[in-house]
Amino acid sequence: MKLSFKTKFSYGVAAISDNAMYTLTGTYLLLFLTTVAGVSPAVAGTISAIGSVWEAMCAPIVGYKSDRMQSRFGRRKPFLIMAAFPIAVITALLFTALDFSPAMKTAYYVVMVILFWTFFSSEFVPYMAWGSDLTEDYNERTVLRSFSYVFNQVGMGIGMVMPTVIVDYCMAHGRTLQQSWQLVGIFVGVCCCGALLFSAYNVRDTDVKDFVKPKNKEKFLEMKAVIGIFKQYVDILKLRPIQYIIGASLAYLVANVVFGADRVFFMRYNLGLSESMISIMLLVITVNGIIMVPFISKFATRFDKKSVFMLGIGGGGALMILMRILGINSMPALLATVVFYGIANACYWQLMPSMLYDVCAVEELMSGENRSGAVISLQALSESLSIALSNQMLGIILQVAGFDGSAAVQTATAQHWIANCFAVIPGLFMILAGLLIKKYPIDKTAFERVMGALERRNKGEEIDVKEFEDIFE
Repeated sequence: MKLSFKTKFSYGVAAISDNAMYTLTGTYLLLFLTTVAGVSPAVAGTISAIGSVWEAMCAPIVGYKSDRMQSRFGRRKPFLIMAAFPIAVITALLFTALDFSPAMKTAYYVVMVILFWTFFSSEFVPYMAWGSDLTEDYNERTVLRSFSYVFNQVGMGIGMVMPTVIVDYCMAHGRTLQQSWQLVGIFVGVCCCGALLFSAYNVRDTDVKDFVKPKNKEKFLEMKAVIGIFKQYVDILKLRPIQYIIGASLAYLVANVVFGADRVFFMRYNLGLSESMISIMLLVITVNGIIMVPFISKFATRFDKKSVFMLGIGGGGALMILMRILGINSMPALLATVVFYGIANACYWQLMPSMLYDVCAVEELMSGENRSGAVISLQALSESLSIALSNQMLGIILQVAGFDGSAAVQTATAQHWIANCFAVIPGLFMILAGLLIKKYPIDKTAFERVMGALERRNKGEEIDVKEFEDIFE
């Protein structure tokens, strides 16, 4: 069934929230903690990692609950509604600088990042799974994710470009650095809240008509259910498509987080760019992503998602490493590196969710159940672990390299490793992601075989899953 433009557009709007939150913390949390809140780089990296590990624990529970949610709004939408207002409050509090002792600061920001990632997970996992509920069509899913990706880029502009603009403007009008960053948190939080509520109000396709409230309401989460979640993961991870797509996702996200958290450090301390110039370069990343949407969608339809993903991400990583070898010491070189990253980033965020939806169909054929929430939450768990690993790694690298958050000029060693974290480390992980997805066994032909089998099963026919061993194993 083809989705209406209104549904595609309204579904896409909610993507503003997850990418605004993701890029805000990915780009600025480490910078905020070290240069505004006065936390050491290693401790700041640990704080960021703790929040991501916590989200990794939340994602399975949210995925499990969203698969079993029964409401007149369907399975996924209630989670977006429940997360909207807390997200606005917690985002503002996370970017509030307090004059506490080092121990109290650490405790405060640990609590804030835990709350932040709790509510992020509460909307992100159901939102992603919602897409698989809206359509089962192979190409329609790519189109749906194209809408989502466009608004992802709007979210990136809110979470990545606007903070430097807001800080620069506020400080020019007499606000302190601390006040300026608190306004950033308020602005981003309100935008995320509004996007979630807009999408929840306007997408009605999965609402349940004539809904009858179940008499026996399931308890929030029993121990038996927790064990069941991880048993599901063990079963799901036996599938070869899951292994390769999760591996590729992990590799790319390490690259993305390291690059995202390091880019402002690089532009500020290695190239000496002003806040306004940094904003322009971050805007280039956002605009580049939006420009790439129709091309990636067209190429993915013509040549298959897998090939476009592999070439876009692996090739982008190789070109970033080449730029580091040649020297990223001018605006044209910086612009070229940013464009290469932007192409890879657009390929990942536009194609990975669509490919995950296809994996959900394969898993359903194998297990006999629709467990898209569990599959999506497993990917979200891998995303959280990659964020934790990347932030901790970057914090340690900066600490060992001698980065000083209070200094306007960094040492040559610090600049050297900031440059490596900008291009070489992300590039290597992007190449790894491309190599892993080369082994991914689902293309359009394989997907159509799976969907045909599911359709026959729904009509009451017996399906021999051994026919699909080339995909499963």
